[in-house]
This record gives sequence, structure tokens and C-alpha cells, in this order.
Amino acid sequence: MNRHTRIASAFAAAAAIGILLASCSGGAQSDQGEAAGSPAPETKTTAPTPVEHIDDTWTFDYQGATGTFKLSGDASHPDVAAVEAARASVDGEAVTLVPVELDNTAGTESLNMYGVTVVTKDGQQIDSVDLADKFSTWEDAAVDDTDKYNALIDAHNKYALFDLAPGAKGTALLAFDEPVMSAWRVTAMPANAFDEVTATPSQ
Repeated sequence: MNRHTRIASAFAAAAAIGILLASCSGGAQSDQGEAAGSPAPETKTTAPTPVEHIDDTWTFDYQGATGTFKLSGDASHPDVAAVEAARASVDGEAVTLVPVELDNTAGTESLNMYGVTVVTKDGQQIDSVDLADKFSTWEDAAVDDTDKYNALIDAHNKYALFDLAPGAKGTALLAFDEPVMSAWRVTAMPANAFDEVTATPSQ
């Protein structure tokens, strides 16, 4: 083998080694590229199972105050009985009343028990209504009877214009257009329409 032949053979061997290395490097990059491009496995979240709590007692905390109530109501409660008597005096449209016992002795804000929102086991949303609006309708029906009208005004001021100062305890009345027959989740607005807190059920 002469000098030129040996040089040519050396170049050929070097070229072959270069091609082999390039091939291996390209394969590694391809594998990495495929791995990087593979989508991450999706994480599936399981929706919570609705549970019935209509017979439970609901409790919430707000700015140091606490509130408790049962959505099934209490027809024997004296405040409920007084409002029902006022409604019946003019044969007004029926309303479901739910007393809320509030303890604001450690609270820092005044409470008016603006309302609650109930989500039923079947996913229906039920909002409480303004008791003052109910009284206004009953008062309109008694406009020709001064005694009934004045009695309704007194009851309106006492039960519909609720305001509980820090340090005090009291009973607020929630109103619903119809009886609440199911409850899974409940949020309360103890002071205004913008501050919602979650109520917790307990047996």
C-alpha cells in the first residue's frame, strides 16, 4: 500500500466514524424531543357527592360572631308566631320563616342577617327573600284598616329591620317564598350582600 492509498483509507475510516457518531447523536435528540413534546397525563378531580342536611343545625362564624339555624324552621318560636299573626290579620301571602340565633358578644361588626343561599341536594339554588318586602305587601292590604295597618307597621319595624350591635345577642328572621325541603350547601351573609361565609351542618 503506497502513501496515497494509506491516506485515503484513513480519511474513509474517519468519515465512517463521523457518520456513526452523528447518527447516534441525532437519535438521542429525537428521543428527547419526543419525550419533551409528550403531553402530561391529565389529573381528574372527582366531584363531591351531595349529602342531604335539611334536618341538621347550620352554624357560621363572622367577625367574632356566631349564628345557628335550622332550615326546617320553628313555627313555635315567638318571633315566627308574631309575624305569622301579622300576616294572617290581612290574609297575606304565606311565607316561610327561619329564626337565626345570633351571638355577637365577641363580634366586631353590626349584623343585619342580609340573607342566605341554599344549594339543594339536586343542585337547585334557593335564596332567602327580604322580609321587609313581604311586610310592605301586607301593609298595602290593610291600608283601609288603621288598627291592622299600625300593628303591621310595628311588627315590620321590630322583625324586618333587624340590626344587632357588637356585644349583643338576638334573633333574626330569614324569609323564603316556599318551605326549604333540601339543603346540601349553605352560605350566609350576616352583615351585607358582599361578605359571604360558609355555614357548616351538624346533627
